[in-house]
Amino acid sequence: MTLRMAQILRDKLLAAGYDVLMVRDGSDVQLDNVARTVICNNRANCHIALHWDGDGLDYDKGCFYIRVPDGIKGMEPVASHWHDALGAALVEGLRGQGAKINGKGSMAIDLTQTSYSTVPSVDMELGNACSDHSDATLGMLADGLVAGVNSYFGQ
Repeated sequence: MTLRMAQILRDKLLAAGYDVLMVRDGSDVQLDNVARTVICNNRANCHIALHWDGDGLDYDKGCFYIRVPDGIKGMEPVASHWHDALGAALVEGLRGQGAKINGKGSMAIDLTQTSYSTVPSVDMELGNACSDHSDATLGMLADGLVAGVNSYFGQ
């Protein structure tokens, strides 16, 4: 499902005129967060990791992004590169498409890909196992993410 979502988002971003680097483009590709971060730091203008929580809940918890915890915001490379603008723009784009948003739209967690990124990087949680995973819903989520990317890059 995550790969399908990435493919739908890729196609919509390409149609909107963006260049897209897929860190994973098949089911047999397994890169850890360190490898993803290194690739994106060297080849991308931003990094959006797509996920659905495997939290065991029996209801759709909604979308949110992972933000850097306050306790590490003064440490490098976070201090020089982190800001909430990309994640906030993506959540607002999703909200504009009618996606369910979890809480205030973000949760503080220390992740390799965000804490060691030198480009804007966000872990975007799009729900969980109870979320609707139909192509129609994935398309709506992709539209929201594209709206967020457009907003972030001023388009």
